[in-house]
Amino acid sequence: MLPAQVTTPAAGPSDYTRGQADTMIIFYNGTILTQDPRFPVVESLLVGDNGRVRWAGKLDDLPTITGIDRLQRVDLEGRTLIPGFNDAHVHIWKLGLLLTVQVDARAAAAPDIPSIVGAFRDRAAKSPASAWLTGRGYNEVVLPEKRHLTRHDLDAASTQHPIALTRTCGHMIVANSLALSLAGITRDTPNPPGGVIVRDEHGEPTGLLQETAQGLITRVIPDYDDAVMAAAIREANYHQLRLGITSATDPLLAPQHLRVYRQLEADGDLAVRINGLPIRRQDGGSETIPLPERYVSHTLRIDTVKFFADGGLSGATAALSVPYKETGERGVMRFEDDELFELMWEAHDAGFRIATHAIGDVAIEQIISTYERLHARKPAPELRHRIEHLGLPSAGHLARCKALNIIAVPQTIFLYALGTTYRRYLPDGFFPRCYPVKAMLDAGLDVALSSDAPVVPDDNPLLGMKAALDRKDINGNPIAPEQAISAAQALYAYTMGGAIASGDADTRGSLSPGKWADLAVLSGNPLETPPDMLPALQVEQTYVGGVLVYQR
Repeated sequence: MLPAQVTTPAAGPSDYTRGQADTMIIFYNGTILTQDPRFPVVESLLVGDNGRVRWAGKLDDLPTITGIDRLQRVDLEGRTLIPGFNDAHVHIWKLGLLLTVQVDARAAAAPDIPSIVGAFRDRAAKSPASAWLTGRGYNEVVLPEKRHLTRHDLDAASTQHPIALTRTCGHMIVANSLALSLAGITRDTPNPPGGVIVRDEHGEPTGLLQETAQGLITRVIPDYDDAVMAAAIREANYHQLRLGITSATDPLLAPQHLRVYRQLEADGDLAVRINGLPIRRQDGGSETIPLPERYVSHTLRIDTVKFFADGGLSGATAALSVPYKETGERGVMRFEDDELFELMWEAHDAGFRIATHAIGDVAIEQIISTYERLHARKPAPELRHRIEHLGLPSAGHLARCKALNIIAVPQTIFLYALGTTYRRYLPDGFFPRCYPVKAMLDAGLDVALSSDAPVVPDDNPLLGMKAALDRKDINGNPIAPEQAISAAQALYAYTMGGAIASGDADTRGSLSPGKWADLAVLSGNPLETPPDMLPALQVEQTYVGGVLVYQR
């Protein structure tokens, strides 16, 4: 029975609140999925006034609580309590900019090229001449025109404003003629290492820039000031809280983003716990960014650096051993082996963990080989390096990953959101090994599921779980269905898996006593919900450190 001190709190906030836990909370009368194998399902959960889980177990075994003035009581009314979701790879500041200041070119907002051009034309009409206009989200595969935009398309929006439109994958930018001119890109401009300036049949730039060639444009776009960037990060965090996400890894931080995150953290203004991955080399540049200052607090972790090995699978730039369908190309590698090793060695030797984007089989081979060289020169079992995406590994690759204790950070949501694109470009022989999460788990790898938003238009972890269970694209066609995993495995990978990947397994990821009370209350049990119905579950409440920060 509940202790006599229990009182029912006032109704929770309708939106977001900040603050520190100052009362104890008892959750009961629902399903509580702890993700702790010692007690996976419990009747009740007690959160201490320090914002951490104090106790979990049967309601009748609730320990005597003394010395408190007030104990909040949360009747779950049959709902399900889980640890807060952890999105282990999501571009928070990019998502925030799309939510606040950029033109939204995703299919829901702009379903065809004329509507994309129209959105930029509308923005141009409200912007001073010469002001840069940026946007994101188009995917040529789902556009009715079935092609990339060109500089001529964007010139129709404005010739007085430089325009840069990023493809959904983040590995390509389309620029208008003015933007190309400001960047000094002409028919005589050579491709930068690891990048491609796409040209027409006459040798003229079409406006499409792939991989590191994006840097030719991005380096001339004025940076958003810190206030705009901070507002973008806050908006993205609030968006995440609506989805029950309480922890996330932002995997592409330049010095400005580090500075803004540190200021937000100092101001107590990070709504979500962040693991930030600073990059070492910016697109289009040859200078190496110094290793960051190592920093770890309860809300911000900076102790891992990020590299890119290849491009994106949906844009046919991930590095493959055989040609893509339609393009006949084999993708793009970002680094030569020895250069990459030396850059990674500096981080490894200094005790930084490494996270590397590697999707194609050629890139995966390069990264595993490089990690092997690092550990051979200086064994460091405590440095659990990561591979982001790990899109097309072989069985041999996975065995070598296990030997090095590498953490896999794939995105099953890609199968749903980008599967139609894969069918257009990916050679058929690769489909059985496309994001093979079951094979990763069977090989003994720790797996952290994630969204990579805004690469995908919907970063709902429940949609990502659905894709892990049924592996269907948006049209309902399966992709390697034999690689499906269970709901329990998917939930673990979206909670505890993310905590393991960021190095926070001792403080979050499960509802274990002593860990932060980062919680999400769902309208139903995700372990008993059919895959098709998972995205229909509602996040009713989100708690961070025992504080109710969102309520539907």
